[in-house]
Amino acid sequence: MYSIKSFSFTASLIITLLLTANGYSQTHTHNGNNEQHVHSSETSHTHNSVDYSFRTDSGQYEPPKQGENGYYWWKGNLHTHTLWSDGDQFPEVVAQWYYKHGYHFLALSDHNTLMRGKKWVNLKTNRHAEAAGRMNIYDVYKERFGDDWVETREVDGDFEIRLKPLNEVRSLFEQAGRFLMIESQEISKRHTVHINVTNSHEPIDALVGETVEETIRSNFDAIAKIREDSGEEILPHLNHPNFRHAVTAEDMMGVGNLTMFEIYNGHRGTLNYGDDEGAIDLDRYWDIILTKRLAELDLDLVYGVAVDDAHSYENSTNYNSRPGRGWVQVRTKYLTPEYVVRALENGNFYSTTGVRVKDIQFDGSTYSLEVDPEDGIEYTIQFIGTREGYNPSSKSYIDDEGQMRDDRTRIYSDDIGVILQESTGPEASYEFEGDEIYIRAKIISSKVKENYFYEGEVETAWIQPVQQGMAMQP
Repeated sequence: MYSIKSFSFTASLIITLLLTANGYSQTHTHNGNNEQHVHSSETSHTHNSVDYSFRTDSGQYEPPKQGENGYYWWKGNLHTHTLWSDGDQFPEVVAQWYYKHGYHFLALSDHNTLMRGKKWVNLKTNRHAEAAGRMNIYDVYKERFGDDWVETREVDGDFEIRLKPLNEVRSLFEQAGRFLMIESQEISKRHTVHINVTNSHEPIDALVGETVEETIRSNFDAIAKIREDSGEEILPHLNHPNFRHAVTAEDMMGVGNLTMFEIYNGHRGTLNYGDDEGAIDLDRYWDIILTKRLAELDLDLVYGVAVDDAHSYENSTNYNSRPGRGWVQVRTKYLTPEYVVRALENGNFYSTTGVRVKDIQFDGSTYSLEVDPEDGIEYTIQFIGTREGYNPSSKSYIDDEGQMRDDRTRIYSDDIGVILQESTGPEASYEFEGDEIYIRAKIISSKVKENYFYEGEVETAWIQPVQQGMAMQP
């Protein structure tokens, strides 16, 4: 069982090893520009083995389950924040949370930055640290990782703490086949259009168009060009379209390079389930976008990811953006950034707030699902789609004052996004009849979610859409 004392001792051993890797230790002082930074270690000529007991899983970790042909389901979060932007904790504390809660990969996606180079934070002036208790954050950090690991300085009378870059945080947590940290960033600017870029290796400037649609398109096109030129497997997705009524389905549907968006975002400012001011729920978004892209615009499928978008860790409640609300389960043989990205862009994953899926199979005509059930929990499996010959008409949303709102998704026919089959139990299959434009699946459990987005929310999983005749790998 973890203890504060063991964390402090372990972190000391880690730093000792780093400083004595070549059989010596050193003391150094930097003076100048009214700045002091002192770091010291005791003289030692012993090569100590590093004790990583602070990473103890505490019974919450389960090895990934291996399915057919050597493929595993890997649990991961693609969107979360630290003090590198607007989170309220140090990146090591955030990574530790996900590590100890059984995740296999994590993308720390801070706003408009990569976790590189030197950055210092003054908790007294950092507004994101205020709600969590400014010095409480520092105390937690120091107690868990030790005085030797935590670097501080005084500048003009102000106390500052160094934010560790990703490569240093990785050194504490990454293990082959157990835990992977993927470099990422959330690019954001005007129009409240935010885009996550997974496996990103260079800073990307957010572009701004005249409209929301132009802003989305210009950014996704620019990222596609970066990927083509670099040869690196980077993957963007559109964040929280319902955050502050920012993005409509019409803004998204015609963007050719858009392949993924957030079907579930754990930040309470996102209207995942719509509101009474014209925002529709994100499931409805998905069906409208899929129908229009596939049937009218000759564009590809769009996949849906579930994420935390966590900002609050030390003062975390059900009423703010806490970790652990939504995640993806990616199916691939190997736990590397490239394999994770390929699985995501091929739709070889599902999104969930708690429901676990044992197997997903599609042979081009039959779509089959098998839940990994919990005792005493009931499951409803829905197969959702739109058939050819649907009514394509739509009308504008009119608000309570009689105003036509172009900043709200239009109202479409009930022909779009129909539950074509529904059953109870842990297994179900859907056989294509030939006129379905697409089929996606949704699994709704009877289990009330403890770490809820709204009170009474039940655990749910979203399975990616398919079209008749397409191949699913594996």
